Amino acid sequence: MERTAVQKLARVLRAMVIIVFFCNLAVLFFIPGMVLMQGEWMNLTPYEDPLELPVRLLIVFAWCWSPDVWVFAENPHAVVLTIFLLFCGVCTAVILWQAKKVLDTMLEGTPFQLRNAQALNRAAICCWIISGAALVRLILWLFMERSPAPLFTYNTLFIPAFLMAGLLFQVMSALFRQAAELKEDQDLTI
Repeated sequence: MERTAVQKLARVLRAMVIIVFFCNLAVLFFIPGMVLMQGEWMNLTPYEDPLELPVRLLIVFAWCWSPDVWVFAENPHAVVLTIFLLFCGVCTAVILWQAKKVLDTMLEGTPFQLRNAQALNRAAICCWIISGAALVRLILWLFMERSPAPLFTYNTLFIPAFLMAGLLFQVMSALFRQAAELKEDQDLTI
């Protein structure tokens, strides 16, 4: 059976989602080291070779998961940022996996299923969790800084962006649920 244009597009999108999913998982392991070292791992002296950066990344990877790093962290902002980014990274991985599930059903040629509505609902919940975590981080940051400066950061943009993304996923979930119910009714009608 020949694939439709939608299925061809779904195949490309699925490959891209899988690549981004695995990149997301890989980056999750490096977040603590990169944040807690505050970019120091990237500073090269004139005598160092740029090819040393991959070795430094491995050192950061090993160093960042040491319990001493977390206990003796001098900067509470870095610890809050690390926890926030890890939390968001896990939620993003869940969202990408749900997208992969939806694209799998499109490749099968049966996109209007209740499991797609459930997958989109899970993605919406993850978006709202990210939005809530960004709000909590913003409030903590405002409390620590005692100035309006945190309001002008990317963190503030996370709140409405992921809130609206969650609403969009919820609308799509309702559409897929309605389409699945209509398809089921149509299949039962003779």
